[in-house]
Amino acid sequence: MKSCLFKELFGKKILHTCSFKILIAVIFISFSFVSVAFAESVIIKFLPGAWSGNTIDFIKQQVEKWEAQTGNKVEFLSAPNNSSEVLALSQQYLAAESSDVDIYPMDVVWPGMLGRYFIDLLEYFSQDEIAEYDQAAISANTVDGLLVGIPFYADVGIFYYRTDLLEKYGFDGPPSTWEEMRLMANKIQDGEREEGNTSFWGYVFDGAAQEGFTCDILEWVSSFGGGTFVDSNGNITINNPEAVAAFEEASTWIDNIVPPGVTSYKIEDARGVWQAGNSAFMRNWPFAFALGQQDGSPIKDKFYVGPLPHGPKGESFSALGGWQLAISRFSKNPSIAASLIKFLNTPENQKERMMELARTPTRPALFNDPEILEAYPWTKMLIQIKPVPRPSAYTGTKYNQVSTAIWPIAHDIITRKISAQEGVEKLEQELMRIKGSGW
Repeated sequence: MKSCLFKELFGKKILHTCSFKILIAVIFISFSFVSVAFAESVIIKFLPGAWSGNTIDFIKQQVEKWEAQTGNKVEFLSAPNNSSEVLALSQQYLAAESSDVDIYPMDVVWPGMLGRYFIDLLEYFSQDEIAEYDQAAISANTVDGLLVGIPFYADVGIFYYRTDLLEKYGFDGPPSTWEEMRLMANKIQDGEREEGNTSFWGYVFDGAAQEGFTCDILEWVSSFGGGTFVDSNGNITINNPEAVAAFEEASTWIDNIVPPGVTSYKIEDARGVWQAGNSAFMRNWPFAFALGQQDGSPIKDKFYVGPLPHGPKGESFSALGGWQLAISRFSKNPSIAASLIKFLNTPENQKERMMELARTPTRPALFNDPEILEAYPWTKMLIQIKPVPRPSAYTGTKYNQVSTAIWPIAHDIITRKISAQEGVEKLEQELMRIKGSGW
C-alpha cells in the first residue's frame, strides 16, 4: 500500500503525489486565511480633542492594546490644542460628509451643534452599559432621543494654590472670595519678587480668545450671582449688577496680580507659568494636578486644589467641561469604531487614565475606588463642587456664536478699555443680535 507521507525523511526525499497535493492544499489554505485577515483589518481614523499635557500619548498606548487584540489599526489625525479650533476643523470634515474621520471628539457643549452628523450609539451600547455612566452626562449627549456621544472624561474648573507659600506668608488656607484671592496674591507676589523672582505672579488662567476663556468668565459671573449669560428660558440675562461686579473685580487683576499677556494664554500657557513655580494661584482643570506632581516638577508636593473662589454674596461654581467620543454618520466602519470606544472606556482604562493623568472618570463607581482616592484624595471634592453649564442647551446651534461674541468684549473689560457696565450692555446687545427671532 502506498503511503501518503514522505517516503524518506533523510534519504532521497521522494515525495508521493498525494503528499505533494496535501502540501499545496495547506499552502493555499494558509494564504487564504492571511488574505481574509488582511481584508478584514481596517484603519480607524481618530481625531483627538484639545487634550492638554501628555493625554494623547497615553491614549495611544492604550490603543496599542486594542490594536493587538483586534488586528485593526488606529490613525490619530493632527488636531489643534484649542477646543474652538477643533470644533472648526470638525465642522469642515462633517460639512463635507467626509469619511476621513471615524471617531470625533466632542466638548460637552457640542452635541446640540454637531449631533445630527453622528450615529446613534444605542445601536452599539446596551442599556446596561449605558447605565454604568454618569446619567447627567448621558443626558447631555442625547439629542432628539439619539445618543450621539459617549462620555470620555469629565472636567470641572478647580482652584490650584501653593500650600508652601500660604504658610510662608501667614495664611491659614486658600481664599474663599475673589477679593481675598486678589489681596493674598498681591502679598505673596510682592514677597517673592522682593526675594528676586521677578517673573512671579499672583494668579494665572487661560485668558486667550477660546472656549476655555468662556468657562473662566462664566465662573466669575455665576459666582457673584450673575447667572449664565442666557437662562434656561432662552432669555439674555448678562446685563445685571452682579455680572457687572464680577467683571469689575476681574478688571483689577491684569498687570496687577495677573500677567498682561494672559489674554493670549491658553490652558498650557497658564500651566507652564504655574508649574515653573511662578504663580501663587491658578485656575485649571484636574489634569494639571498629575503633571504638577511628576518627578522633577518644581512644585511637587507644594500645592493642592479646592473649589474656586466666589463673590461676596455668591457661592463657588465651576464650569462643566469634559469630552465625549462620537462616530461619524459617514464612517465606513462604525461597528469597529464603536468597539474602540468601548475599549477605551472600560473601567480599567478609565481608572488608568485617572491614576496617570488625573482625567476624571465618567463612571461614578470609580469615585469610590480606593487606589484613586489614595492617589487623589480631592476626588471626593469633585462630586461636591457645584457645576455650572455653559448655555449651549438654551442657544442650540448658535452657541458657538454666543461664546465667540463674549471673548473680545470680556477682553476689553478686563484690560480696562471699557467699563464693566459698558461691557455687559454691549454684550447684551450682541447676544440679542445673534438670537434674532429665536435660538
